[in-house]
Amino acid sequence: MNSPKFSLWFALCARILVRFGAGMLLTSTLQAQPAASSVDNRFLLVFDTSSAMKTRVPATQYAVERLFFSMMNGELHPGNTLGVWTFDRKLHIGEFPLQSWLPQNAAMIASNITSFVKLQRYSKSTRLDVIMPEVNNLVQDSERLTVLIFCDGEGEIKGTPYDNAINATFKQNERALRKADQTFIVVLRTQFGQYTGYTVNSSAVGVNFPAFPPLPRPPQPVAPVETNQPPPPPSPVITGPPLVIVGTKVGTNLLPALPATAELTNLPPVEVKSNPPPVEAPVSPTNASLTNVVPLKMAQAHTNAVAPPQENSGLSRNGALMIGAVLLALAIVVIIAAQVRSRKRSRGSLITRAMK
Repeated sequence: MNSPKFSLWFALCARILVRFGAGMLLTSTLQAQPAASSVDNRFLLVFDTSSAMKTRVPATQYAVERLFFSMMNGELHPGNTLGVWTFDRKLHIGEFPLQSWLPQNAAMIASNITSFVKLQRYSKSTRLDVIMPEVNNLVQDSERLTVLIFCDGEGEIKGTPYDNAINATFKQNERALRKADQTFIVVLRTQFGQYTGYTVNSSAVGVNFPAFPPLPRPPQPVAPVETNQPPPPPSPVITGPPLVIVGTKVGTNLLPALPATAELTNLPPVEVKSNPPPVEAPVSPTNASLTNVVPLKMAQAHTNAVAPPQENSGLSRNGALMIGAVLLALAIVVIIAAQVRSRKRSRGSLITRAMK
């Protein structure tokens, strides 16, 4: 058996197994996938198709499969969009359709992207500066954007706040990665039109994503103010009696004093009541009878005095009725007893009645 053909066949089988395993694992983790963020999250993959990247295609494909296997380190959520661009000396947009991420389609999306990378025509040189104007336009239209640039590191990037640091890393590591046929992976992150972080990674090690800053808190809803609302009724005024302070100190609630020149006029006449001793009226000759003579002292007696009890002149009416009722009852008892006794005598003995 030809050794090169066997190695190629073995590598193809290994790649198919890796893709199949990744698809199964991603599908099985569908239930564990966290809920999509309320913020629009976009991912953009930009691939360098210069001649220097032709020998690095396997490393690029492996890095892409590992990224989708980890769901972008757990930051890829259902509904997030995936865009794919390519560049050499020019930027190429729209050659790969925009993808909407679904965990059940993970294996298919990863396979389509790796196949697209493999089928590119690798020629010419790299110009990183041609991609940044379009990337910056996308930054302004995205709430959250993650850009992954797969390149050889031979060009210089321009248009980010991190240009000097990124270009210095390229110069320091470009020769080592070229000898190992590995790819630079630059990660840029933006939020609400502003760059928030970057990392420069190698396909041999993996990708480190800079963290997004916390989202601003949503504004609190303001209750609408009704302009036509009638004013509230006035609160009742509770008045108490004026405070009168008797003493030498002057208070705030004293009764107003009368003016010194005021005089009391139209006073009602004062009625003077006297209690002269009672005068006995002279007894006229015409009133000499005892029945019409009323002593003056009795007439002046207190109206609420208790009258003296009258003397009992004899047996009262109630007492007489009670005595009569008792005597009548005794008479009835005597009559009944007499009748009973006469009946007993008239009967006789049993022998006597038989003889009769």
